[in-house]
Amino acid sequence: MNDSKITKKQYLNVARKFGLTKRELELGYLKVSGFSNRRIAYMLGISEQTVKNHFTSIYEKAWVPGRKEFKDLFLTQ
Repeated sequence: MNDSKITKKQYLNVARKFGLTKRELELGYLKVSGFSNRRIAYMLGISEQTVKNHFTSIYEKAWVPGRKEFKDLFLTQ
């Protein structure tokens, strides 16, 4: 469901600069690929609240306020 046209290589080139954990990198790529928190939780076998907690950490590390701004980091590269 990669509707954003962001390749995994593009994503990793930028995302690694933020010091994300392996799990955060995985969740971040799923998010920029267009998956909802609910779908990500289902795919990874974790709760939706756990997904939200991960994204709170991801957005803080990337210095962005939310999903749209996070995705924009990869579209401008």
